[in-house]
Amino acid sequence: MNGATEMIRRVDRALARTVSVRSVSAVRMLVGAVAVLHLAPIASDAVSGTTFHGRFRQPYTSWYPELDPRWYTVMLVAGVVAAVAMTAGVAARAATIATTAVVGYHLFLSTTHVHHNRAYLFGVLLVLSMSRCGNAFSVDAWWARRAGRPLDPEAPAWPMWLLRFQCATVYGASGLSKLLDPDWFGGTVTWARVTSQSAMVRSSALPDIAVDLLLDRSFHSVAAKFVVLTELFIAGGLWWRRTRPWAVSAAVMFHVMIELSAEVQVFSYLGLAVLVIWAPPSLPLDRFRLFHTPRMTSSPTPLGGPPS
Repeated sequence: MNGATEMIRRVDRALARTVSVRSVSAVRMLVGAVAVLHLAPIASDAVSGTTFHGRFRQPYTSWYPELDPRWYTVMLVAGVVAAVAMTAGVAARAATIATTAVVGYHLFLSTTHVHHNRAYLFGVLLVLSMSRCGNAFSVDAWWARRAGRPLDPEAPAWPMWLLRFQCATVYGASGLSKLLDPDWFGGTVTWARVTSQSAMVRSSALPDIAVDLLLDRSFHSVAAKFVVLTELFIAGGLWWRRTRPWAVSAAVMFHVMIELSAEVQVFSYLGLAVLVIWAPPSLPLDRFRLFHTPRMTSSPTPLGGPPS
């Protein structure tokens, strides 16, 4: 019992201790841009008169409110403006909350809108909206410095840890589900997915030899296993300093290959953006070292060592 109590106390200290807001703020900038990429096409369709009202939909829940086409369009355009402001850090906290609300509202309008990448975007935005993500790399911070009232450069570490947990969990859940699915682990799913988009694959920037390999069925029986094991390695490797460089490198290559070979909406960009949270919280731009362990402001060393 005493051991469990001490572990809880150590976790509580790790979440409550203060760290620099720079890495969380950098994630805010990148995720804001991803939100623009996500919302802009939907808003453009709405402006041209194409909304969910004229399409097949299955309400996520019966009591969920539905805006009429006019206000739905206004909401989406406002969401794009908020996402741009979030990226720039103009009224960053309010802009992040507004972007989160618009992305979340659209997500739950219909079960046809619910995809893993959109749910991940909403989850990341939700954490950012509860953090002090506008206290660095923002117009707000620049203006506050000019006015002689600089914003607090530090904040509790729990948003950073929660974003890290989200990031690692995405790879872990994806890898485990594919490991337990014989069609996925055997390569059937990846082969069917690539062949269904063969025209896009052939018109991509990949060389002919890579295209022929991607369209070969036998290649996928091996490649699928490599994909599953890569995702599981990323999920675990991110948590240890010695393996983190390899895990981050594998994640970058993983998202680049996905973007080159398949259409996954904004998942690749979002995945790359959230990886920045594994940088040291202080995120020194003059000597950027992704895997450096920063000096923390609190003296206790929880969870076997400081966040890195």
